[in-house]
Amino acid sequence: MSMLNSADTFSAVEMTDAVNKLPLMPTRFSGMFEEKGVRTTAVALELKAGRITLIADQQRGAEPEYLGGRGRKREVKMLTCTHLPQADTLSPEDIQDVRAFGSTELVSAATVINDKMTVLKRNLDMTREFHRLGAVKGVVLDADGTTVLHNIYDTFGVTPTKMNVRFPASWAANEDPVLTSIVNAKRAAEKGMQGNPYNHFEAVIGSNFYDCLTSHELVRSYWKEWLAHQQDFGDNDYRKRGFTYGNVTFYEASEVVGGRQLVEPDKGHLYPVGPGIWKMYNAPADWMETVNTVGLPFYARMDEKPRGRGYDVEVQANPLTLCIYPEALVELTVKKS
Repeated sequence: MSMLNSADTFSAVEMTDAVNKLPLMPTRFSGMFEEKGVRTTAVALELKAGRITLIADQQRGAEPEYLGGRGRKREVKMLTCTHLPQADTLSPEDIQDVRAFGSTELVSAATVINDKMTVLKRNLDMTREFHRLGAVKGVVLDADGTTVLHNIYDTFGVTPTKMNVRFPASWAANEDPVLTSIVNAKRAAEKGMQGNPYNHFEAVIGSNFYDCLTSHELVRSYWKEWLAHQQDFGDNDYRKRGFTYGNVTFYEASEVVGGRQLVEPDKGHLYPVGPGIWKMYNAPADWMETVNTVGLPFYARMDEKPRGRGYDVEVQANPLTLCIYPEALVELTVKKS
């Protein structure tokens, strides 16, 4: 179905509505993040540095226990949303004498617009997912893979937790160093949650990490049992379905985007999954029509070129991606011995 009903539907409001209705690409982290629109390009983040205390049982009518200065001290930080615009051009040559795909009819302007917007939105989809992965790692990087857009550890004043996962060639009969390493990493993440609720733990790991985990003798029997049910995975790559060991579900992230591997071969990133942990704030576009309005995940518009030479097509997103508990993020490294 075409995104637009006619070639005359070029207002920013209608184009934005249309681009947000286009299907999203399937991504690993999109369902994990809670999205919220904001009216400004910066988000005021209130940090509450305190602790959860256990409350003793008392008789009804008794005086409640007062915190007595042990409450949470507040600190406000302003974080700026990123600005991710991308544009293309619609020219008469894109439409004139061009046959529609699979048809003898000439292509319509609406079809060409739809195709261009789909490509632009797909690029933004993957960029937003790259930002989500950055939040999982604790540092959100720009498209070049080196420029830091937002260091979440620095924002919260947290020192990154780094731990090894041992894959030894030999071990004592009463030891399981692989499982012990994973459990210790999960315990560190649990401690980082500071008693706040979560559902479970996952980890995205590099290709060599995945091979070490699934081929090690201590893990192999669990792996073979899990792999025996791969017919239940459908057409999906079994490596992307998640292998659970030590109550952590491991996903291989060996994809290469922009010439850069999403996760280094010997690295992994363990993280909690649950409500209130992952946030993505969307700021409004930098257009007069959207000033001080509640931000949307995507924006689109078309602006006519002089003398009827075509249109400039722009799609943009303005996200801020956060992990609220960076203390619960653990960077894992393969250690062979």
